Amino acid sequence: MDRRLDVIGRAHFFRLTPGDADRYADHLLRLDEDDRRLRFFRDAPEFMIVMHAGAAACDGRVAFGWEEGGEIRAAGELVADSARAGVGELAFSVEKDWRRRGLGAALMQALIEAGARAGFARVELEFLPENHAMAALARGFSDEVVARDGRLAATVALKPVVSPG
Repeated sequence: MDRRLDVIGRAHFFRLTPGDADRYADHLLRLDEDDRRLRFFRDAPEFMIVMHAGAAACDGRVAFGWEEGGEIRAAGELVADSARAGVGELAFSVEKDWRRRGLGAALMQALIEAGARAGFARVELEFLPENHAMAALARGFSDEVVARDGRLAATVALKPVVSPG
């Protein structure tokens, strides 16, 4: 089975599976201290990252990876918000040397499309105010970016996917 997903332009994402958990953890561990804090909203020790990667690849959430040279260099997750029906939460990361290539926007688009296919009414992305790159990206997809509990949150309303026939 080909796990690649054609997204925007040259970016090809694949769905992470349990067999990708170690590679996903390696990706997250390559993020520097500041990038880990921006991704997880706090200092993230190695054991927490390894546990997170294992759960993300195994627990049913939508998780995509982008690889180059056999290494995952960008990844994103879509998780159902258990407290709010029809709402999905987005999170993603792109390693420094692979930024400014459109991968963040392609990941965001892939996760939005996955959310629509999964039947979500909207998806949200939370980020810290000092994450200027994420703020710019969020504003490219959402007209609604608001402050909430010391973070910024962007909301994207989704159109239902109508299956043919």
